[in-house]
Amino acid sequence: MCKVSDKLKLCSCKTEIVETLKHYWILNRPNGIEAGMLGTIMPPANIGEQMERLNENTLRKLLNNGNCFDVELDLKENDTLSLHFTCTYTHNGKQFVDFYGSYLIYAFKFKNGKWSKGEWVPFGGNGDDVQSGKIMKPFEKPVN
Repeated sequence: MCKVSDKLKLCSCKTEIVETLKHYWILNRPNGIEAGMLGTIMPPANIGEQMERLNENTLRKLLNNGNCFDVELDLKENDTLSLHFTCTYTHNGKQFVDFYGSYLIYAFKFKNGKWSKGEWVPFGGNGDDVQSGKIMKPFEKPVN
């Protein structure tokens, strides 16, 4: 199930390579340098348009309520926050992660003191990573 939890916490735990975590976040700050890269983009998980909107709205509300980070962040205008989730599915009682199509990435831009929907730029874009960490309690538990 890939419905984002309203109990989600963004932990600032020290991790050498945050991208090795199952669920992680990165705060990026524009640096004014245009960067270009080549590579392959992994397609996102196909969770349906309705679930996608629900997740995005839940995340935006949590961010704007200011209670999902474990530390106070020094946010600046145009900072971008990307939230990276690994989606799993259950089949015959076993949990699986597809190599392709199992990732959810949501991006938010900080503008006028609020978070709004942003655009995730793969391969870094034109900013510097300011802070990152692990996403705790990422999804709601399925109800049997």
